[in-house]
Amino acid sequence: MRRVILKFSTFLLLVLVVFSAFPADSFAYVSVKGHFRNGTYVAPHVRSSPNAFKFDNYSWTPSQGLYNKSYYAPTKNYSSDWYTPSYITDPDYYLGKSLYESGQSGISSYTAPKTITPTYVPSYVPSYSGTGVSSGISGGSVLPQNTQTVVVPPNAQLNYSGTGWTCNNGYKKNYSTNSCDPVNVPSNASLNYSGDGWVCNNGFKKNYTTSQCDPVIVPQNASLNYSGDGWICNNGYKKNYTTNQCDFVTVPQNAGLNYSGDGWYCNNGYKTKYDSNFNKIGCEQVIIPPNASLSYSGSDWYCNSGYKTKFDSNFNKIGCEQVTVPPNASLSYSGSDWSCNSGYKTKFDNSFNKVGCEQIIVPANASLSSYGSDWYCNSGYKTKFDNSFNKVGCEQIIVPANASLSSYGSDWYCNSGYKTKFDSSYNKVGCEQIIVPANATLSSYGSDWYCNDGYKTTYDNYFNKVGCTPQ
Repeated sequence: MRRVILKFSTFLLLVLVVFSAFPADSFAYVSVKGHFRNGTYVAPHVRSSPNAFKFDNYSWTPSQGLYNKSYYAPTKNYSSDWYTPSYITDPDYYLGKSLYESGQSGISSYTAPKTITPTYVPSYVPSYSGTGVSSGISGGSVLPQNTQTVVVPPNAQLNYSGTGWTCNNGYKKNYSTNSCDPVNVPSNASLNYSGDGWVCNNGFKKNYTTSQCDPVIVPQNASLNYSGDGWICNNGYKKNYTTNQCDFVTVPQNAGLNYSGDGWYCNNGYKTKYDSNFNKIGCEQVIIPPNASLSYSGSDWYCNSGYKTKFDSNFNKIGCEQVTVPPNASLSYSGSDWSCNSGYKTKFDNSFNKVGCEQIIVPANASLSSYGSDWYCNSGYKTKFDNSFNKVGCEQIIVPANASLSSYGSDWYCNSGYKTKFDSSYNKVGCEQIIVPANATLSSYGSDWYCNDGYKTTYDNYFNKVGCTPQ
């Protein structure tokens, strides 16, 4: 009996020793033995504890995504640890990651640990507290997690969001060394608005060759420009690009300085004179003929209402002549021409000159157009033409059986389920019913048919549609 008790005690001790070799927390990193997968040998290694996330896996890369399928549609009652990253639930997470990155397969082969921080830590991680879910994660809450520590180099500070850093004023980022270099401000310069570069002071301009600030040489009769890095001529002077100086603007008689002050323009009632090279040389008075007025710009004239411009043989304006308005006409809106009144149309001579107005004869079953210069047939009637294509009257539209008058009232069309018949001269003569074959449907316009899904159209020798056959 004592021998049995001794053997049982030995068995219990062995069980305790075996179980004590594993972490008490079920959410701990796992040692995987060497094995074959699809004919390829997989060496012994460690992996993070299983859960709903991918981003805490030792081998995770951004292209793999953040979550496993169980995160979106869990099929069993997972504990809250299933929805918590392994680096929170597993106290030995970074020990396991050190083993993984060093290629060691377990604690027995572990050598020297190293400091590891997670490569990706989401700003928010769901905390699951529900008891049963069928799709999605319900009953949970979103808890903020500690983000990765930001290492701020000298002469820098955390950015506004706390996720990175920016160089202090007077320093600029060196992307090669990931540090902050001082901004070397040359003489006659100051830090720029952002503090990571410099700009020349007022009266100096940047020399991109020497990276210095050269003084702006302002010539006589000039001043610094608005930005302070160049110069502009004073009012009444214009820049001479050959001598790089400011020349005096000579304003001729009956002229004044322009708005920018670097040129001149003729006063109201005067027009510019040019020499043979089209250079401005002075101002001459605008001669206004009878029945005319000075233009809005003051440099030309135009004929008054009721008068039209006369031209010489060289198309130069020479005066104004009265507009003769014929009977049944009125002066145009511009006042320089005339137009026929409503109900009348313009008559032309053989040279296409307007000579008068003739009354519009509106035939039976027609109406005067909205402009009053022509007529059109009423709804249900169509225009008749003579051999010279002149409109001569209106004839009634004969609507055949199974057809309707068009919306304009000048033609007819076949009703849905019917198609137009034509004679040998392609004149419409009536409507014939559309025969819809088996496995086909009438089109939305009602003027043809098409085969149903899964069927294709068949044609005869003349390419006429004859039916539908399975595809």
